[in-house]
Amino acid sequence: MKNAEMKSTDWAMSSRRLFLAACVSAAAIAPLLGPSPAAADDSEIVLGALMPLSGAGGPFGQEMLASAKVALEEINAAGGPLGRKIRLVEENDETNAEAGVRAARKLVDVDKVSAIFGTWASSVTLAVAPIVQEKGLILLSNSGASRITEVQKKGHVFRLEPDDLLFGKAYAEYAAQQGWRKAAVLGLNVPFTQSTVDSLKQRFEERGGKITSFVTYNEEQTTFTTEVARVLSDQPDFVHISGYEPDTIAILKAAYQSGLTTRFIVPGFSVSADLIKNAGPAADGLLLVEEGVSEDSPAYQRLAKQLGSDRYYSFGAQAYDEMVILALAIEAAKSTDGKALDKAIREITGTGGTKVTSFAEGVAALRKGERIDYDGASGPLDFDANGNIAKANFRVSEVKDGKTAPVGKISEVQF
Repeated sequence: MKNAEMKSTDWAMSSRRLFLAACVSAAAIAPLLGPSPAAADDSEIVLGALMPLSGAGGPFGQEMLASAKVALEEINAAGGPLGRKIRLVEENDETNAEAGVRAARKLVDVDKVSAIFGTWASSVTLAVAPIVQEKGLILLSNSGASRITEVQKKGHVFRLEPDDLLFGKAYAEYAAQQGWRKAAVLGLNVPFTQSTVDSLKQRFEERGGKITSFVTYNEEQTTFTTEVARVLSDQPDFVHISGYEPDTIAILKAAYQSGLTTRFIVPGFSVSADLIKNAGPAADGLLLVEEGVSEDSPAYQRLAKQLGSDRYYSFGAQAYDEMVILALAIEAAKSTDGKALDKAIREITGTGGTKVTSFAEGVAALRKGERIDYDGASGPLDFDANGNIAKANFRVSEVKDGKTAPVGKISEVQF
């Protein structure tokens, strides 16, 4: 879903704080686990964090890495899976498929990682998945493109990010809640736009609505006066922008400068503090639909405490959960073998077991012979047969006077 452009500059100071916070020891949260398994291997378990630390997804990659390090501290403070510490190898995919492939091959062939997690851009996930599948490893991703489902059917690939289809339905559900009946779409000409809009259209029509126009634009486009005028000519109740930060800001400015007003709804990942600052009054009223997190869960509260509670860490929560899932799966499988982990991931996140919200809780229960159900910072993690999150929650926020504030929720959106 996220395989094009995003940019940010105002995140620099925040990112520095995230890295510093991620280094804070989490030893205080580790409960008494008892002795590690007698047959434990003292060698480290190596995992690969492949994330967009620069490029379009840079701001989110920094957040994800800092969050993963919070989980790493907690896991190692609790003794690690099988009594072994985890060592994290970081690689930057630059939000670029070619760079992602180079980095993935290094992680697999040189660093000998047992699993990779954190791919954010869908193009990167699609390019890297065949590498890990060929090697029989595991990949956990934060990508949403529907095409990824076909890749996941071959096994070894899971994603914590809601599928595009779920996002499309979330937009429609929120519009129905507001009583809106007419919608228009401005969409970047990439695969995820079509799948998202198809899903939006289907659910919106089921709720009595109608898409009045669907105008696409190209990645390099910078002016949108004509396109904005076209989608607003039918006076829709809202316009969905299916794109990324550069085009979103240009569209908002084009509408504002033309004196045209409407509600714009966008995915949360297309908006940063940089956009809000640069768009100025053109961003007022903008509605963001973001991946939900479990704000009341102990896992999310620990994460927010370490990183600072002034932000909403949707991708960070996912990266935190990916680290914990891998560590618990290794403990449950008593192995780092990819085939064993593929099975164990479903077992430790499936329903019916003892609810746990941390590695420390989970590993203690597993060593007692109990079955567990890890519910993390990003929410309940129940994967379907293809490795997708089967249902998802979303948060809706509004930009006003240069700030964002939550204004609604869409709960349990399902395929």
